[in-house]
Amino acid sequence: MKTFNLFLSILFLFVFNPLIFAEEPIRVLTFNILCAGWEQEPKKDRDWKKRLPIVVEVMKNFPDGNGPYDFIGTQETSINPEKPEYHQVKQLANAMTGYGSLFAPCQGSLERFSLSNMVFYRKDRWEIDPNDSGTFWLSSTPEVASNDWAEKNRGGERNVTYGLFHELDANGRTGKKVYFFNTHLNVSVETARLRSAVLIMDKIKNRKTKEAPVIVTGDFNVIQNSPIINFMQGKPLKFDSKTFMPSLPLIETFKAVHPDSKEFGTTHGYSGKIDWDKKIDFIFASPPLKPIAAKIILTQKNGLYPSDHLPVDAVLQWE
Repeated sequence: MKTFNLFLSILFLFVFNPLIFAEEPIRVLTFNILCAGWEQEPKKDRDWKKRLPIVVEVMKNFPDGNGPYDFIGTQETSINPEKPEYHQVKQLANAMTGYGSLFAPCQGSLERFSLSNMVFYRKDRWEIDPNDSGTFWLSSTPEVASNDWAEKNRGGERNVTYGLFHELDANGRTGKKVYFFNTHLNVSVETARLRSAVLIMDKIKNRKTKEAPVIVTGDFNVIQNSPIINFMQGKPLKFDSKTFMPSLPLIETFKAVHPDSKEFGTTHGYSGKIDWDKKIDFIFASPPLKPIAAKIILTQKNGLYPSDHLPVDAVLQWE
């Protein structure tokens, strides 16, 4: 009788508890970490040596977030081989044990100072596809580092780091795949941002594995309900006397989870005063991924923020 009751208990657990069969969600973080090395003597609140452990804490220990993160997109990650103390790409890659990383210098050279958009991925769950990953530039020549969409190189060269990732379990690849794109749009020139958004969506449209969903992270330098953010979500974008339509409308995860929230700010300029009308850091996803949680992370240590941007995370569930 006891054996029979135990059998019924186990049967009830598996039949009536759908969480037993729920697939593991995908946890994502986007974070403009503020590049190091612009100034000879950094301002007190921008001192990278002090900010580094807080940045790593957010990325690796997720004190205010959902983790462990499967994918992390960082923007303004500096490449600075001449000044190792400001060589953020190497410092973060060393700190993020258990993660693989991917990046390329926006200026096209590893020999001098440059910014990059870095991608981190959990190596125990994801395997990058070497034949479907890399970088393209936000310009009329995507395969070459350039910035011809902005006069006099205003805003600097910008790029997108991307990859197709295969999900892993104890038996190898599960068959599930996902694309991850990470970017940082031009801060100075609106037309460059508009053309960049069209190019990104074109690249997504022409991805090799059409059945794989897409995750996009980045600092878009535009706010919620702007033409670019609406375009990413499926609305037409008009400029240069043309109308562009995205082929794959994406879901803006924070807005999807908090549709009535007024608190969208992700920048504060080290004032500690967050302007809730200025959310410029976003995570997008395409079906069959559905956002079930999202938040803006307010981590600080004794008044020192890890960046002038606030990181944003999201939890995506397979539908």
